Amino acid sequence: MNKNTNSHEHLQYLLDEHEQILTHMKELNDWWTELDERGLPKFGEMGTRVERFRELLAKHFEDEEQEGYFKPVLDETPGFCIMVPDFKEKHTAILCQIDDFISRLKHPEPPFENWNAALQEFETLLADLREHENHEIQLVQEAFDKSSAE
Repeated sequence: MNKNTNSHEHLQYLLDEHEQILTHMKELNDWWTELDERGLPKFGEMGTRVERFRELLAKHFEDEEQEGYFKPVLDETPGFCIMVPDFKEKHTAILCQIDDFISRLKHPEPPFENWNAALQEFETLLADLREHENHEIQLVQEAFDKSSAE
């Protein structure tokens, strides 16, 4: 019973962490949109803000890869491993895209046509990340539900 309780707490923690990532993404997007509405592009400051977000995201990815979101469930239900994808490659690709974006934002003469072009690229990055995070949330929720049913 205790092992099961710990697994559920662990899974809930991971779900909460995903929600924090999604909230931070929304805050970045809101700030960017507010500057756009005011006509005050701040490429360098946005680069710094995205950089802080990238650090949070990198830690989140590292926790996922080292701790293993699904370890407690796999300990309980080894057959579940068939459903667990390896996200490390996707994590690396996402972080590389964000690094490239930050580098261009912080460039003395940002290579974007305008603030809106940078915003569109940022929104595409966030959409890809949201899709990835939502997929992970779905898998963690399935793991939680499966382990709760046993």
